[in-house]
Amino acid sequence: MSNNKANKKNALTIDWPTSHFTIDDVQGKYPDVVNITLRFRVKKAVENKEIVAIGKIKPAIGRPKLVFARANPSKEVIEAAKTAGVLFTEEPKAAIPVAEMKTEVKAEKKIKNVIPADHTTAATT
Repeated sequence: MSNNKANKKNALTIDWPTSHFTIDDVQGKYPDVVNITLRFRVKKAVENKEIVAIGKIKPAIGRPKLVFARANPSKEVIEAAKTAGVLFTEEPKAAIPVAEMKTEVKAEKKIKNVIPADHTTAATT
């Protein structure tokens, strides 16, 4: 007798939404998946840095719900989350394409002030 249920659970791959989402949103997309299994997959995805927790939504009644997004969320995702009323734990940084990045490297010269020793004054004192 094989354990078909365990094989199905391990074979589950979650297609994370491209916008911001809560666990309830993903549960609606995968109604046959047990809630604890989905929460475990979210935890593993956060550890593997596939998705990041960007904030919370505080409902009128009950606990706040965590809001997630794919790693390196775009400016559009962050703005959509702001308009949806997400309370950010810290202001997320949008992904910056490599072509837009500007780096300036300034080399600072360290100059040591050297005072020459005057042998005549050292000998007279």
